[in-house]
Amino acid sequence: KCQIQQTLTAYVARHSFATQAMLQEVPLQAISEMLGHTSLNTTQVYLKSLPSTVLDGYNERIVMI
Repeated sequence: KCQIQQTLTAYVARHSFATQAMLQEVPLQAISEMLGHTSLNTTQVYLKSLPSTVLDGYNERIVMI
């Protein structure tokens, strides 16, 4: 249905969720809490740590679900 060719890992799913939340202007504090992070710095690093090209492909398909 989503045409995702690679294995969707929990790591990528969490990043995709966080990225989509950020794009929808969910406050960083809320995203951090939803991910279970104890520090906003962790969330900021988390959102930057996966190459955007990887996230872009997954995000396009996840939004289709």
